[in-house]
Amino acid sequence: MSNPRDPERGGVSPWFILFLLPLALLVGWALGRMDAPKPKPAESAALEGGAAQVGGAPDAPAGQVSQWTTYDAAMDESRRTGKPIMLDFNAEWCGPCQALKREVFDDFKRGEAVRSVVIPVSVTDRSREEGRNPAQTDELQARYQIDAFPTLVVFSPATGRVQQTKGFGGGDASLRWIQAAAKSVQ
Repeated sequence: MSNPRDPERGGVSPWFILFLLPLALLVGWALGRMDAPKPKPAESAALEGGAAQVGGAPDAPAGQVSQWTTYDAAMDESRRTGKPIMLDFNAEWCGPCQALKREVFDDFKRGEAVRSVVIPVSVTDRSREEGRNPAQTDELQARYQIDAFPTLVVFSPATGRVQQTKGFGGGDASLRWIQAAAKSVQ
């Protein structure tokens, strides 16, 4: 193996510099593509029963951020606070569902905005993975006539008003719909 220093000139061989230049460019390109760390949003882990549950105060008053919770806990919180409930009907295999989760619910700013206007509940369809759903998931899908994923349902137990949308049209549009639906059901 040759020495990178040219013994005759006492400097660095031009071949060595030509070797390092593309390597340095590749390292710079790779570093530039890395995502900066984001603040950790409230977790939204799916539970066995098709609902999402996260620690935190399940009894947050209206105007404060509500955590992902179960359907029953959301009903209790809504009755106490008057805050509407959002049901996120989704499935693990559903690409648009995963995009909605990633771009809205797991995004720090959008996620906080959602949780400030509704009490969020994830209702995950498990029929493809497990062959059937928990009884509560089937009952909620029947009640709201869910035939596509993702479907968002925002409702108020106090007024009985319901708003529903299907599909995922992007992060900003989804956030605007959730905010408008929360206002219209109160």
